[in-house]
This record gives sequence, structure tokens and C-alpha cells, in this order.
Amino acid sequence: MPPSSAASAVTEEKSIPTGRFQPLTSLKRRKWLAVLVMVLVWGLGLVAALNAPKAYYEANGVVLIAPKSATNLERSQQLLGQDYSRYISQQRHLLKRHDVLQEVLQDEQVKDFWLRTNEETGEKEKEEKAIKRLYKALDLSSKPTSHPFITVSLEKDSPNGADYIVNTLLDVYLRKSQEENIYDSDGRIAELQRVHNEFQTLIEQRRQRRLQIAQELGVTTFQEDNLNPYDSILIDMETAYKQARRDRVQAEAQLAALQQGRQGALTLDAVVREKVANDSNLIGLNSYLLKQRSDLTTQMIGLTPENPSYQRLQREVAKLDQELSSAESGIYRDIKERILAQHRAAIYQTSQVENSLAEEINQQRREATRYASLYNEALDLNKDIERAFRQVDRINSRIEELSIESSAPGFARIYAYAREPEEPQGGGRKKIFLAFIVLGVLAGLSLPVLIDMLDRRLHTIGEVNKQLGFPPIAWILERESREHESLIFDQLRRLAMALYRDKQTHNTYCFALTSVKPDGGTTTLTLELARRLSELGIRALALELNAFNPDARYHDPLSRSQEGLANILAREDWSPQQVERLIIPESSEMPARLSVGKTAERHLMTYGRLPALLEHLSSLYDLILLDTPPILVSADAELLGDIGAGILLVIEAGHVYPGELKRAVGLLERLDPPVVAAVLNRVAVFHGGGYFSGLMQEYETGTKQKPSWVKRLLWSS
Repeated sequence: MPPSSAASAVTEEKSIPTGRFQPLTSLKRRKWLAVLVMVLVWGLGLVAALNAPKAYYEANGVVLIAPKSATNLERSQQLLGQDYSRYISQQRHLLKRHDVLQEVLQDEQVKDFWLRTNEETGEKEKEEKAIKRLYKALDLSSKPTSHPFITVSLEKDSPNGADYIVNTLLDVYLRKSQEENIYDSDGRIAELQRVHNEFQTLIEQRRQRRLQIAQELGVTTFQEDNLNPYDSILIDMETAYKQARRDRVQAEAQLAALQQGRQGALTLDAVVREKVANDSNLIGLNSYLLKQRSDLTTQMIGLTPENPSYQRLQREVAKLDQELSSAESGIYRDIKERILAQHRAAIYQTSQVENSLAEEINQQRREATRYASLYNEALDLNKDIERAFRQVDRINSRIEELSIESSAPGFARIYAYAREPEEPQGGGRKKIFLAFIVLGVLAGLSLPVLIDMLDRRLHTIGEVNKQLGFPPIAWILERESREHESLIFDQLRRLAMALYRDKQTHNTYCFALTSVKPDGGTTTLTLELARRLSELGIRALALELNAFNPDARYHDPLSRSQEGLANILAREDWSPQQVERLIIPESSEMPARLSVGKTAERHLMTYGRLPALLEHLSSLYDLILLDTPPILVSADAELLGDIGAGILLVIEAGHVYPGELKRAVGLLERLDPPVVAAVLNRVAVFHGGGYFSGLMQEYETGTKQKPSWVKRLLWSS
């Protein structure tokens, strides 16, 4: 067992081999990643190889454009000026001109070398297509300001005939160049000048006619996308015509609604009576007549019907009523006639507007037809003028070229004919693909190893030893097979005997097991370790003190009671005998164990009563194993470790980082327990190599493992 002080465990990192570098193990563990990387790199290599240019043969010929009459340095500098540069550009254009290439392909040997044959039909390639292909395959390079050479290069899949094609092109070019520089340059310039003047006259005539059309139509420009102004006016007038027709129809419908049928008569009567009721003259007359009638009625008060005055007043009242009724009837007739007259006038007015708009639309359509004809004529004139200008530009360019030819500042001659190419250029598709194959293999083999080397989690005993300063007291393999179970059984027996020896030596009867992080396998290790102790004849008790995450394996499957240690300790009148009755006896599958019980909190509330309980249980059992919560997430582990028990720190391989382990050791250092040790749990076996791989083979066979041929070759004496 290591010393009780945990401080010395992390004071200094020693040069300890970690055993992490296991290439075969990394490859076996991540074989599909390696295969994927290889396939991806090989795929990229295939794409790169397919996109790489094919191998080709190149034939090169050189033309010298030598300056004329370079009698002194000053004259030579003048000849190498702008005119001379333009002359060289003209020669480069001549080398790839269509008529030159066409004449080259008239040669029978050139046809045999250059024209392709359709394998299915046996037909030869068409001349125009062959000319275009030859134009693209030719490359011309020159530096006229310093080296007056034009290099003519031809790329071809095979070396056959490449030099012959280039040399034929040089011969045809040289003859064409000499003919155009010598024969009738002035005559051709004059003819081009005449055609130039004709186009200028045509342009002026078209411009004059376009100006006349513009003045007649009242526009300044003629464009294809512009809308005809007459069309815009016609659209507006047709919109107004449709609105006028809708207004006429609406007026006729309104008049018909007032004249037709009983419903129309009622509607007209209601409208008339509303206006009669609001007539100011009738209202004034009613007021006047009603006032007189009121006066007459007042005079009749107190008179009997037989009284002559009563009868006279009665006749005057009736006369007033008749006058009022007559006035109302007259106003009713006048308003009715006025309403009908208004509707008839609206119909007449809308009809007149509709007819007027219809006539104007017909007139406008006639004008639009004439306008469109003139406008289209102006657009055609624009196109004629543009075509004429393009022709003038081409004529000017040709005149300029011929002017240079007529007084050419240099002459062309063949500087070097092409020779048959011997070595191919470019290509290398196979090399590229082979390079990617090698790269893919290296990447596929290196990436899994690199991932494992960069993984900071603790996997091996050597890594834990390097962090703690002392090796783990035991290591428990990951349960993968029956052979693993046998080796795990052996390791647990060794750990059990080590704990028992420590009890005999230091009288440590209680050991607390805590993991660095949750799910580190502490509970499984506690139960199996207690079972191995019992098999050795050592009375052992597995005591669950993990209220953070209780485990169902501590309960009796035949009992429905969830009562446990925490429930008894929470009582004021608790006694060790009550706790003793909750202990589940040892069975063939499980050791003696005591559950923490069902708790409302995720930590123990009765920490102060544990020492007395453990003192009582030590009289019943030789060793007590405390299953405590993870030390980094629960303070209970620190409290339980302070009761004088030895501590076994369970480190889950592949899940704990060096920093986490150092923090856990720092927390244990504060407790200063009498004994502290580490157990590396769930260790993965490196099947491709390493200590555990060899140990497994020796454990299975019972014989010493033979060294590999590499080791025998390097270290055999």
C-alpha cells in the first residue's frame, strides 16, 4: 500500500512509459476510420488524375521578324517602336488566319497526320472542324520589344507528323506574307477608301431621313423598347371610353329603376316626397297658411255651427286647406318632372361623351398606324446606320493594316523549322494516382494513431502512474469475454488479499471506495470485492453510503421494504441493532450488504452517527467496504473519508482526464486518510499489442509468450 499522504503522489511527474503508443491497437480499434480516410484520399487522387492533362508531344518552329534598314542604333530604336510592334501582331494573326490554315490542310500528308477518322463509320473529319481544332492546338508566343521571334508550337497526342504540320504552316505563312507585302497594296487601299466613302454617304442619307421622321412625329430618339406615344394615348382614350359607356349604362339603369313597374313608381314617389318635404318654398307657404288657419280656428271658438260667422270661417278654413293641398301637388309634379329630366339629361350627356370618344378612338387608331409605320422605319434606319458604322470600322482597320504592309518596317523569314518531338510533356496521371495511393495509406494508418496520441484521457496504468506518482494497486479489465472474467476474478482476489493484509498490518477495518466521476463502476467493484473477500473466508460487508445515486442491487429482491441505513440513522432512538437487522445475508451470488435506503435528499443527513455504527459493525465483520459517491460531484465522499477509513480511488479508464484526477487527489489530500490507493477500472485490452494483450495470451495458454520476429531480430544475442 502507498503512504497515507496523497501529496507526494502528484509532486513530480516522473519519466514513466505510458504505453499509449500502440499503432496496431489504434488501427484495429478504428479500422473503418482508416478505411474511410484511405478511400477518400484515393477518390481525390482519382479525380486529380482524371483532371490532369494528358501527355502530349510538342513541335516548335520559329519565325524571325527582322527590322529593315537598321543602319544605326537610332534608326533601330525607331523601327522597334509602335509600327514595328503592330507589324509583328499582324504577322501573328496571319499565322492562324483561316485561309492559311485551310491551305495547310490541303496537303495530303497533313490530312493523314491531322484529320481524325470515325471508328464506327470510317468517315474522315470535316474540314471546318479540323481547322478549328488546329487553330486551338496552335500556340504563338513572342516578345516583340526585345526578341523579334514568333515561336509556333503545336501540341499533338502522338509525335507522328507534328513537325511536318508546323513546317507546312510556316511555308504557307511565309508565301502569304510575301504576297501581301509585295503585290498591289496601294490599289487595295484605294478600293477600300472608295467603299469607305460609299458607306459614309449611306450613313448621311439614313441620318437625314431619320431626322425628317423625328420632326414629323415630334420625338428625339428611336429605341426598340420604347412604347409608341400614340399607343399610350390610345390606351388612355379606350379607358375613358369604357368609363363613359359604364356611366351611360348606369344612368339608363337609374332612370329605368324609377319608371318601370310598381316598385319603380314607389321608389320615385319616395324620392319626390323626400324632396317635397325639404322644399323651402313649400315649407314657408305651409307656415303662412297654417298660421292663418290657426287664427280662423281661434275665431271659431265659442261659435255654434248655426252661427253665420262660424259657417263663413269654416269655408275660409276649407279654402286654406285646398290651397295647401294644391300647392303641395304642384310642387310634387314639378320635382318629379325635374328628377326625370335630370336622369334623361345624364343619359344624353353620357351618350354624347361615349360617341365622341368612339369617334376620337377611330381617328387615333388611324394616326397610330401611320405613326407606327414611320417609327419602325426609323428603327430600321438605326440598324442600317449601326451596320454601316461597323463596316466602316472594319475598312479602317484593313486600310491601316495595308498601310503598314505597304511600308512594312520589317520582313519575315524562317528562323528554325520544327523537328520531330522525342519526349512527351505533361501527363503523369499514373504517378499522381500512385502518389495519392501512398498518401491515402499513410493518412489511413497515421490518423487513428494520431487520434489516440492526442487523446488526453487516461487509458493505461502507466498514465495513471505518471499522474499519481505511484502505480494503481489493481487494474480491472473491461468485461468483453469469458477470458476477461477469469483475469478480473484473479485481480479481485489479489486486491482482496491486499486489503486484508493492510488490515492485519495497520488494523484498517474500513475502506471507502469512491470514483473520480459518476458511473465509474464503484458499486460493481465494491460488491465483487466483498464477495471475493467472503470466498477467502474473510467476513466482509458492502455498505452503501451513496445517497447521490443509490443502486438497486443492495436491496433484497424478495422484500418490498425500501428502508435502509439512512432511515434508521434519521431516528432519534436509533440503535446499531436496528441497523444490524437490515443487513442482507450473504448468498451464492451476492455478498452481505446493507442499503442506504430511500432518502429525500441526495446526501446523508446523519453523518455524525456513522463512527459509532461502524465501530459496532467492525465487531461483526472483518472488513467493511463503503460504497461512496463520486468525489468530484458529491461532498459525502470527503465526509465519509474523514472517519478514519482507507480510501480506494476508482479511476475509470478512458473517461478521466489528468486535470480531473489531480483535482480528486487534491481533495483526498485534505482528508489525510491512513491509507490511499488507486484502482484502474474498465481497462480496455489493446488486442493489437501492449502489456494486456500479451498477458491475456499468457493467461489463456499458460505459457510464456514468444517475442515477435522484430524483437528477436533486434535483441537476440
